[in-house]
Amino acid sequence: MSTSTDSLLAFSVLLPLLLINPSHATSFHDYSGGALHGKLPSNVDVFDKVKPGRPWIPALFVFGDSLVDSGNNNFLQTMAKANYPPYGSTFFHNATGRFTDGRTAADFIAQINGLPYPPPYLGIKTECKPMPKTGVNFASGSCGILPHTGNGSSGNCLNFDKQIKLFKEVTKRLRRQFGNDTHFAQHLSKSVFYISMGSNDYFEFLDPTSPQAQKFTPVTFSAFLAKQLSLRLKKLYKMGARKFLVNNVGAVGCTPGLLNMAKPATPCFDPANGAVSVYNTILPSVLTKLKSKLPGSKFVISNIFKLFVDVKAMPAAFHISDTRNNCCVDIAGNGTLPCKPFVPPCKDVKSRLFFDVAHPTQSVHYLLVRRCLVDPTICGPLNLSQLMRA
Repeated sequence: MSTSTDSLLAFSVLLPLLLINPSHATSFHDYSGGALHGKLPSNVDVFDKVKPGRPWIPALFVFGDSLVDSGNNNFLQTMAKANYPPYGSTFFHNATGRFTDGRTAADFIAQINGLPYPPPYLGIKTECKPMPKTGVNFASGSCGILPHTGNGSSGNCLNFDKQIKLFKEVTKRLRRQFGNDTHFAQHLSKSVFYISMGSNDYFEFLDPTSPQAQKFTPVTFSAFLAKQLSLRLKKLYKMGARKFLVNNVGAVGCTPGLLNMAKPATPCFDPANGAVSVYNTILPSVLTKLKSKLPGSKFVISNIFKLFVDVKAMPAAFHISDTRNNCCVDIAGNGTLPCKPFVPPCKDVKSRLFFDVAHPTQSVHYLLVRRCLVDPTICGPLNLSQLMRA
């Protein structure tokens, strides 16, 4: 491995994803014959002009890392922040704390259902706002499934255990807003729980000096990480969650940051992709086994790794012009660090795969959701539309 230990430790978070062929319409129901099958416009600007049909879910609860962080890290002592321009420049026109130029996949799932974008929990707490029934975002950049991931020299973050603990606090507050426990249980059982983490756990594993690298092989680490994920999903189930959308780990070896540090002769850094592929291979069987033990549960895997590789292989088919470079100018100027503050991003951001050295653009977040809604090869065994209607 040609990357340095310091670079791997500094580099955080993955990512991925995709599209489908162009179409046109005026409402979500027009695309679906009234059933919201998810045949959304190929263009996000057209999508924003479409009025959503009736919601299929009452709430969306988000757990994860910087792929879906909507601003929790703004309230933490950490170097992993996206609270300055050019982050947020495309849609919000100001930095919200999202590690992209606009909305994330979680925001689009909410928008499809006519729900507000799930607000960051720490923002609600800090500003003493009412707890919304429509969902909350607990995701935190640089964190992971394992407790120690992301909590080091760069600062603190909300690992999965902390996020689950905060969700427990939310359930206590929300329960008071419902007439009885039965109604509240039904509300949670119909909601979608979106889980997107694991890449940062792998970035630490890829550091040869880390405790994980010293203790595990790629095979044993993948089994360990999958088991830890399973245990935490079980905790959410016991709190009322039933519908789970779980991202696998993206093709981290294809991100600009890691490519610019490793400088491989191949299009992607194969050792990194090979390591996460072991985890992605066992994840379906792990969740199938978990489903068999949790009555009424439904698990959908979002295969962002496959989507990412597809886009890299056939960018023109997905209307992507650049799959290699970050859109924003990074702090170091060599494509290895986050965006440089207040420097305008590239003009063709809507056709870029990556906004910064690790995270996709808003367009790609949208395209990921668009594909997940209808394509069982990307989201399965149910697609996202089927999960929401279940």
